[in-house]
Amino acid sequence: VLTVGDQIAEVVRLHQKLSRAKASIKAQEMLELVGIPGERYAEYPHQFSGGMKQRVVIAIALACNPELLIADEPTTALDVTIQDQVLDLMEKLMRDRGTSLILITHDLGVVAEICQKAAIMYAGEIVEYGTLEHIYNNTKHPYTIGLFGSIPNLNEDVDRLQPITGLMPDPTNLPEGCVFAPRCPDVSEKCRAAAVAVVEVEPGHFVKCVKYHG
Repeated sequence: VLTVGDQIAEVVRLHQKLSRAKASIKAQEMLELVGIPGERYAEYPHQFSGGMKQRVVIAIALACNPELLIADEPTTALDVTIQDQVLDLMEKLMRDRGTSLILITHDLGVVAEICQKAAIMYAGEIVEYGTLEHIYNNTKHPYTIGLFGSIPNLNEDVDRLQPITGLMPDPTNLPEGCVFAPRCPDVSEKCRAAAVAVVEVEPGHFVKCVKYHG
């Protein structure tokens, strides 16, 4: 079992071909960069909280100065306070180091906080893509509309949530035409007839839906 510092140092040694001593120094610097005292280098993962472990993972990911960081559900299982701290840290590091970020998440609130553009995916396909202004304030695709409609509104007193009807399709047996057609409230025969092309509904805003074809 490796200490958190040794895990970072191992990545640096493998990718940057540094000596053990120099890799150890770089690992301590990375810990401090993400807000963890360098003297905790010799501690083990079980000695860290969930939020601190996520900071270590970020340190490992950034140790070799990547141009692009892909973060898959980086805030899952973290409480709201720790989630905000992790997002603030990622945003600061991306800005300071000039690193681009692809964030994969189910949380639209997280997207609004840290991203400039968003791609909405359903059954492995991007069904809508654009700036946050496009996606949040000029929503077009029925699936995206359904996602926003299913988010609880704390200012309203309702008896039940409004989920999207139906079930996700089997990824090994996707329906013909639009993959969202079996659950879509606006479905027509054109949706099932053939593969749906992407259309640019306004500059930089793309939607995969026959409603917006000519």
